[in-house]
Amino acid sequence: MIVILLALLIAISGCGDKEPAQRKAFIEFIQTRLLATQTLAVPQLSEEQIKSFGEYSNDYAVITDFHQQMDTELNTSLAPVFSSMNSVTSVNALLEQRDRLQEMANNSAHLAEKIDAIKLQADARHDALKQPQDLKEVYDQAYNKVVSKPAALAEQVFTLLPQVLKQIVVKADFIKSQGKNVTISGSTLQFATQSQLDKYNAIQKKLVPLNAQLMELSRQMQQMVH
Repeated sequence: MIVILLALLIAISGCGDKEPAQRKAFIEFIQTRLLATQTLAVPQLSEEQIKSFGEYSNDYAVITDFHQQMDTELNTSLAPVFSSMNSVTSVNALLEQRDRLQEMANNSAHLAEKIDAIKLQADARHDALKQPQDLKEVYDQAYNKVVSKPAALAEQVFTLLPQVLKQIVVKADFIKSQGKNVTISGSTLQFATQSQLDKYNAIQKKLVPLNAQLMELSRQMQQMVH
């Protein structure tokens, strides 16, 4: 019986000895692959790394799962909208795509809520982690860099996007409502009266800063990954 108990203790002790090495390997991975880079990089783990990190590979899954969901949302929701907006290179193109832009404005109204839900899910998993202090300090830095900051930026983009789209539609509707009282030449407009021009300029005064802010946020998102 004593021999059996000793064998069990040795076995348990042997299993426990793996944790410090796994934790050390995981901390080194976070420091070199996530924190040391200027850009946002979230590589997938190899089979060898999963084995090396042990249970801590589940901690990393909190981050990778968030990015998979975020990438899906950006690729399916944001990329097509920006592509359509960039294709509007003339006034006639704007008028032709007016209905499509209105549809995108309606569909994008709840995108910020989706990003918030994805972030809340990741935060709940993050808060539930039980990590030794040395790992927690490094992991939290990485979480802030590759989850919290990009999520906040994406939420700003998705909040602003429907505002920009709606104002573009207002602009298209105004131009169309002028009928023969406006002359269209490529991207240039010529109104028949000063009153028309004043109303158009009022629309542009709202649209231009909103669009500039959206482009700046988009640029910041690009800088994160390039």
